[in-house]
Amino acid sequence: MHLNNLEQQDWIRRRFEAPRVTELSHDQKKVLFKRLIRSTKFEEFLAKKWPSEKRFGLEGCEVLIPAMKQVIDSSSTLGVDSFVIGMPHRGRLNVLANVCRQPLATILSQFSTLEPADEGSGDVKYHLGVCIERLNRQSQKNVKIAVVANPSHLEAVDPVVMGKVRAEAFYAGDEKCDRTMAILLHGDAAFAGQGVVLETFNLDDLPSYTTHGAIHIVVNNQIGFTTDPRSSRSSPYCTDVGRVVGCPIFHVNVDDPEAVMHVCNVAADWRKTFKKDVIVDLVCYRRHGHNELDEPMFTQPLMYQRIKQTKTALEKYQEKILNEGVANEQYVKEELTKYGSILEDAYENAQKVTYVRNRDWLDSPWDDFFKKRDPLKLPSTGIEQENIEQIIGKFSQYPEGFNLHRGLERTLKGRQQMLKDNSLDWACGEALAFGSLLKEGIHVRLSGQDVQRGTFSHRHHVLHDQKVDQKIYNPLNDLSEGQGEYTVCNSSLSEYAVLGFELGYSMVDPNSLVIWEAQFGDFSNTAQCIIDQFISSGQSKWIRQSGLVMLLPHGYEGMGPEHSSARPERFLQMCNEDDEIDLEKIAFEGTFEAQQLHDTNWIVANCTTPANIYHLLRRQVTMPFRKPAVVFSPKSLLRHPMARSPVEDFQSGSNFQRVIPETGAPSQNPPDVKRVVFCTGKVYYDMVAARKHVGKENDVALVRVEQLSPFPYDLVQQECRKYQGAEILWAQEEHKNMGAWSFVQPRINSLLSIDGRATKYAGRLPSSSPATGNKFTHMQEQKEMMSKVFGVPKSKLEGFKA
Repeated sequence: MHLNNLEQQDWIRRRFEAPRVTELSHDQKKVLFKRLIRSTKFEEFLAKKWPSEKRFGLEGCEVLIPAMKQVIDSSSTLGVDSFVIGMPHRGRLNVLANVCRQPLATILSQFSTLEPADEGSGDVKYHLGVCIERLNRQSQKNVKIAVVANPSHLEAVDPVVMGKVRAEAFYAGDEKCDRTMAILLHGDAAFAGQGVVLETFNLDDLPSYTTHGAIHIVVNNQIGFTTDPRSSRSSPYCTDVGRVVGCPIFHVNVDDPEAVMHVCNVAADWRKTFKKDVIVDLVCYRRHGHNELDEPMFTQPLMYQRIKQTKTALEKYQEKILNEGVANEQYVKEELTKYGSILEDAYENAQKVTYVRNRDWLDSPWDDFFKKRDPLKLPSTGIEQENIEQIIGKFSQYPEGFNLHRGLERTLKGRQQMLKDNSLDWACGEALAFGSLLKEGIHVRLSGQDVQRGTFSHRHHVLHDQKVDQKIYNPLNDLSEGQGEYTVCNSSLSEYAVLGFELGYSMVDPNSLVIWEAQFGDFSNTAQCIIDQFISSGQSKWIRQSGLVMLLPHGYEGMGPEHSSARPERFLQMCNEDDEIDLEKIAFEGTFEAQQLHDTNWIVANCTTPANIYHLLRRQVTMPFRKPAVVFSPKSLLRHPMARSPVEDFQSGSNFQRVIPETGAPSQNPPDVKRVVFCTGKVYYDMVAARKHVGKENDVALVRVEQLSPFPYDLVQQECRKYQGAEILWAQEEHKNMGAWSFVQPRINSLLSIDGRATKYAGRLPSSSPATGNKFTHMQEQKEMMSKVFGVPKSKLEGFKA
């Protein structure tokens, strides 16, 4: 009754206030009874066979299985054919067995200690996902059910599910999500306690994020691990967070399974009618402790004394149907025996299994994508000259009669001029990457805070009419007939949920480019859970690939500790690459780069030229596999006069440069070079200016490492060998305990060990804060750094401005 829409209130009243509204037919009662048998006996069977195993069983809320099946039955009848399920660990094996119908022997073999027969490090059985297509017997329609793999971090999977649903609907042309739906399961403590729940709810009605309603089912154990509700929430109900978005909330007692079935039917009908979220709160209990090995009597003695005396929902419902004459003892006995023998047969078959396959647990399979590609062939990412001219031409125009802001008229003319001057800036590099992919029919999605304009006002992909409200023009959606769709959407002010959403979106179709941009790289750590648990380790745990790109603005420009560092050290620490390499392997130059990319868990890059970011973004789609990319993107370089690329660098035959070598005077005369300074990112341009200022343009070579991971051993080795007698330095603007130093030091040293050299550090001293907030201190630190890089006293840098 908290809904503020009278039509919706009346709709609900009619479904609850009519007499005998929850009554089921005899056949429906038998179906419900059979489903309760499956749900209850499955858990009992596991408890009997593996008494000392953690499985996070469903005891106390066995009605969840009939409830989910009822939601699927009703929604399937109403036209939904794809269900994406996100859920915590409690009851997961039961859902996989009885809702998804993953073969029982496959599930039971997870209790063994068998060796995996394919790639991946695997995950515990109650985290695994699955994707199954089957006939729904009640609606007689085919349905696809995917359970998304998730970590132990409760509710983290919510936005991932929403993104997956949105993408499935997009590719199917299902604008209103009539055929695709999310079912999200929650625990009472997590639903009230985890902030990502509200962040995800907040995406509900946003035009580029809505999934037109999800069905939430809360398994309300009335306890969180050992914590009472009075200690875990301030609201009367665990579901009160749903009131924010105005969705109905149905509290229902699990000991009344027929009422649960009615509520599930109403929930499915509500979602179909109003395309809004709905919450079903299954008020239940947890028969054992947090897991089967846990003792709940330590902390909830009275509650668990009551639970021990409580009959199961199956026993209570069995009595009910016997008393009503719906079934007799013979029928009950037959049904129990039938399911018992199914379980025993599956157990026998599981004993014959000799290995487990991680691939059986994929939630988003892409089989066709991999079959057509050679995993060690990287195609060129360049494009034809006429293509470049056409995309920049469109990117520089707006329709007649459109009232454009005067400042933007200059910007658009400037883009055309840059093409004539053969000197393209960062915005043009991005536009060429997106535009060329779109013309090839690839869908591009760029999402994040203020991405349409760009935090630093460089992008302007959506132009706004200055006189007509909400009249906009997106030039990259107006390139050619039959092009891919370009979605560029400003997100809510959330990192956690929005990054999770884009990850889910990227899992659906490999032939797409999905990008999340942080407003500043510093803010990405509010999404650390998605980064750590899904993006960096997802392929290893669940064999799930994703080509998601994270653009993280990074660079020390005197803007203080929260606007300087995207924390590159953290991303590099999570790379799976060894810091020692067999140098003989580098001889196989033909496939070395591709093999590295194939083996890595993600790509970490810090590009310094528009052409290189263009190639990196295109490579995400042309690669024969998918890897996430973490890109430290620029701020001041967006308009830096030196951070430009000629048109040739974008043309056919050109590629991403993992390392950009020195091309000035030092490269002409390597024996005279005293120092080779390796660096990455924007600091290169600071060092070019400082080198000129101190007159070291002939004897210090500056080499840019554009791709930090996988580390370009082959190209770094070439540079070290080229300058045999030179001292090797690594320079960075980040503090010594941050940035790439701890990552690159052992790698460069492994290459130098042959000739007895070792790389030295030039940069800021260690610090607990990422950057100073004082402009004067910032300038002093920059000068100190440059004096170390070039081996000159600080006095020589008087008057130098980076």
